[in-house]
Amino acid sequence: MVSKAKLYAQLDSLEAQLLEGLVPHLTLAANGGNDLVFCVTAFNPFRQLKHKTDSRTEELIELGAQILSLKLKLDEPSEGTVAARICWYCREWGNTKNHHRANAIDLAKRFLDEIENAC
Repeated sequence: MVSKAKLYAQLDSLEAQLLEGLVPHLTLAANGGNDLVFCVTAFNPFRQLKHKTDSRTEELIELGAQILSLKLKLDEPSEGTVAARICWYCREWGNTKNHHRANAIDLAKRFLDEIENAC
């Protein structure tokens, strides 16, 4: 059986990797360099964008899924974590029922602010 200390060390490492990859990716989007930053397969309702998903965000979502799985194993809360919030932002970007939803630039800026305020 893997000790909890090893699982916590793995969790810390994965969370650091997520932030290292996510912050520059969001910064690029916040500056207008990636309008599809939140376009990923799992949360993409747009047929015309089916083949234009953001591969880097897909990787970051997978990393987030690993983090959420570890948190579950450790009986740690995941609500409000960066790993959970990235999914929320992708869902929000693709929410076609919300006609007042923000665009990718605004969402990226909000997510960066959230991350900055949490650290």
